[in-house]
Amino acid sequence: MSSQFNLTAFRRQLGTQWLAHSMLFFEELESTNTYLKKLPADEIEQGLLCLTDHQTEGRGQYERKWESKRGKNLTFSLAFKPSSNERLHVLTLACALAIVEYLNDSVSDEPCACIKWPNDVMLNDRKVGGLLTETVFSGNVLDRLVIGIGLNVNQQKFPADVSKVATSISLETKKPVDREKLLSEILQRIEHKYQLWDRHKNDLIKVINRNIIGYGQWIGLIIDEELQEDPFKLLGINEHGELLMLNQDGGIESFSYEQIRLVTD
Repeated sequence: MSSQFNLTAFRRQLGTQWLAHSMLFFEELESTNTYLKKLPADEIEQGLLCLTDHQTEGRGQYERKWESKRGKNLTFSLAFKPSSNERLHVLTLACALAIVEYLNDSVSDEPCACIKWPNDVMLNDRKVGGLLTETVFSGNVLDRLVIGIGLNVNQQKFPADVSKVATSISLETKKPVDREKLLSEILQRIEHKYQLWDRHKNDLIKVINRNIIGYGQWIGLIIDEELQEDPFKLLGINEHGELLMLNQDGGIESFSYEQIRLVTD
């Protein structure tokens, strides 16, 4: 299997109605998110895809670096132009859900993929992907929403500091993965989730919640970098994308994803 991404094969398999019909491809790029954030507003179309075969300065949550081998994985960003700047984290989680559902449908007979709050995709208890959402405003008006996705596909080895917690689809399936087919199928699922999100479908929230690690369980909670003494019960997200937690007194508290980190181990 060729390691170079085949644009012709990808376009031939793409079955979306509008997502990724506009596309930018680079053999090498520092960051697909950064590139889309810097594009002039008149060059941003709804569903624009920016894809690179080698991302040299990939970023993850909490300013962590996202490392990816050339020609082995998928590193891409999608630009959206939603009508408001509300519920954006719900959309991030909806995109994560699209990947989780693909993996559960395609990789194993048993559900083995899930979402790790706030934006990681886990496969067999190891990290296989991550998402990073960023916004560009024109004054007080949202100009674009950029969702960056990194997915470990055919990479066989990882740096020592993450080798015990990272994996790839190929490592888990014990066979090489067609990246063009994989991307086309994931984008179809993301487009469907976007439409559900745009129509405020409550069932989307329910399915997201069922796929978050720790859902319905008592877990540890770090609030503003401080570990809380008592556990909280994870109730899932609400329609605004806030995480709902039940405290020991029976009260429900809501948190934005920037405020908290979960301790589920």
